[in-house]
Amino acid sequence: MVKDINGLNELDEVLRNNKKVLVDVWAPWCGPCRMLGPIVEKVADTTDGLTTIKINLDDNEEVAARYDIEAIPTLLVFENGELVNRSLGFVPEQMVRNLVK
Repeated sequence: MVKDINGLNELDEVLRNNKKVLVDVWAPWCGPCRMLGPIVEKVADTTDGLTTIKINLDDNEEVAARYDIEAIPTLLVFENGELVNRSLGFVPEQMVRNLVK
């Protein structure tokens, strides 16, 4: 299951309470984001121990500033609250799985 969150406070709370987190940074007008969404959901539903969240960049520009996001879609992977991996643009399912290994 993918949870929508809003703002840095919610993001910080998720990162503080989970060991591994996949963050999908997207926007509703972004075609590649809409293509990547179902892949992220599939990975979320089939990967044990992974918390997956979505952040709409249009509503959360402070996330872009904090993590130097210049284009979307961007996937961020955190482990124990630390950024350990990232991906820019549309990527196939296996690449998403490799990011969260």
